[in-house]
Amino acid sequence: MTDAQNWVSANARPLGDFGPVIAAAQDAAVVGIGENTREAAEIDHHRIRLARELVEHAGYRVIVVPDSANVGERMDEYVLGSRSDLREIVLSGWLPNRTKATEGLLEWVRAFNEGNEGDPVRIVGNGPRQAEPADYDAVLAYAEKADPEAASAIAKLYDVIRTAHEVNEHIQIHKGVHPGRPFSESAEEAAVLVGRLPDGEGKDEARGRAGLIGEFHGASVAAQQNFNDMTRGIADRILKAHEESGRKVVYMDGFALTGVVSDVEVAVKPGERFSGAGKWLRDRFGERYVSVLFAFGRGTIRDGMRVPIAQEGNVERALVDAGAGDVLLPFRGTDGAWADGSFGLRVVAGIYEPEDDEKFSMDIASLRESVDYLGFVDTVSETALLE
Repeated sequence: MTDAQNWVSANARPLGDFGPVIAAAQDAAVVGIGENTREAAEIDHHRIRLARELVEHAGYRVIVVPDSANVGERMDEYVLGSRSDLREIVLSGWLPNRTKATEGLLEWVRAFNEGNEGDPVRIVGNGPRQAEPADYDAVLAYAEKADPEAASAIAKLYDVIRTAHEVNEHIQIHKGVHPGRPFSESAEEAAVLVGRLPDGEGKDEARGRAGLIGEFHGASVAAQQNFNDMTRGIADRILKAHEESGRKVVYMDGFALTGVVSDVEVAVKPGERFSGAGKWLRDRFGERYVSVLFAFGRGTIRDGMRVPIAQEGNVERALVDAGAGDVLLPFRGTDGAWADGSFGLRVVAGIYEPEDDEKFSMDIASLRESVDYLGFVDTVSETALLE
């Protein structure tokens, strides 16, 4: 038997049994639930089930989602019962979150809160407040009143860059449909034009929204966002949510962010090495930060795209070759040299291409130090989008 087969045989548990995670979570402050793709129905199912169990059986009362502060606020209002436009809320969020799984999680949290009025679960976005399509409309509404000719020039700029709210700019570049000029430059030009508009009631608001639009595009992946700054910001917002609420936090995101990893590189930002938010949270909380990863071996994702078995050297490949099946691997509290080894981990995101599969892995120096519990799904299918 291989080292992987021996370790799995000695330590693996059924993937449906989250008992070890719940036990570790009792005394933790934050549990990070990461995944190596946001496009798999099975991973959606297991990570949401784990979040529910943390709420029900370990007293977690804050769920941090990968979205802006404003989207998080709308989700929070929904789960607290103050609004009912769930579909519109989900569709206003970050593109990978516009799924039936997100809708189902929020429905479940709202139902839980209805039975626990004095002890509700709150939703928080992991990002800062960001521009939204309504901000472009508000700027243009003022500009059209103040100076129709300038409004036309601003509209031409905004018509191009607001497309990033439906297809991220870096994905447009990857697909070869980007118009060429960086969106951040067009946003800056528009902000200058707004600043030159005649004074009038509403100008300050228009300038503020134009500035927010500029910040949105200036902080994008395509604009060479600094990932270390981003991950520190996420960790700071999670820490703030924990300290202000006094409650334990579930943090859901991609594993490059939730993992206890440092000096890593991902395909979406080649050449830049960074540390995950999970690394900063481990530095702050020690063992009271629990890192969970859901990963998969092969399967089908968006538009029927077939993802092959990962390359040699990846942890997913080792588990497929070991015949692990769908299992939970508890690295915390177990022995065995195999789990201490270095591996690759595939990251399947918006720019993934199966014919270049080997380009989409991040290096993990030590599996055990980066991940406390690994939920592995051998074969996945496409997640269901909310239409």
